[in-house]
Amino acid sequence: MDLGTRHIRTAGKGSGSVEITLPIDLRDLVGLPCRITLRDGIRPDIVLQPDLQRAQAAFAIVWRHMATTLSRPCDALPDWQLAGFGFALRPQGGGGDLPLLCWRDGLKLAAPGPHDAGAVARTVAAFGRALAAELRISAALAAGFGAACGYLLAGAPPLPDGQEACDLAAAALRDSTQPGAPLDAAGDGPEGACGAAFWSAAQPVLAATSELFLNWSADPAGHATLRAAWRRGRSIQMSGG
Repeated sequence: MDLGTRHIRTAGKGSGSVEITLPIDLRDLVGLPCRITLRDGIRPDIVLQPDLQRAQAAFAIVWRHMATTLSRPCDALPDWQLAGFGFALRPQGGGGDLPLLCWRDGLKLAAPGPHDAGAVARTVAAFGRALAAELRISAALAAGFGAACGYLLAGAPPLPDGQEACDLAAAALRDSTQPGAPLDAAGDGPEGACGAAFWSAAQPVLAATSELFLNWSADPAGHATLRAAWRRGRSIQMSGG
């Protein structure tokens, strides 16, 4: 990711303190300790490697809560493996091969709650996609399952490319859950989305969502019909008809 050119400044001659003006995209990294590496050569590079252990720890907590909430009593909880995810500094759409976690979201989750709804939605979406196979949800529906989980728990669509799955799930579960509503109070404490209260409130929502996507996995033709109807309605809405 090219973040442009920035000037290196010194805080004072002989002080040993070096300052670099960071671009706005890195504002969430302000205050983090960084490892500094010099790559020598014809075009020397100074590499700043921020310490993101706090974000990793927050991801691990959310993963453990979500895996526990979705698992059956006889199931062994899957470990959180960094190799099973892609990582980016900023939220990104596009559906790559791996569920994507955003470091910016991890840092927000590492701070005291209540937590940003978008950060919760995107993190839950990535974990839901990763857990779909454990729940025997079709691989074709894994990303949609994750997006729907994020939306129904946080009340915000994780990313625009998951809007279809969010709308279909919300419509199917309208009588049993309202996006974000049952979790607002549970997420208001200092633990926010990393706390047991949030995930206790999330349990019936996740159970209903996983059951819905299991049914759609068993009936791909029915799911395709729902998707076609959603797209027709979306097209009419966008055209103002």
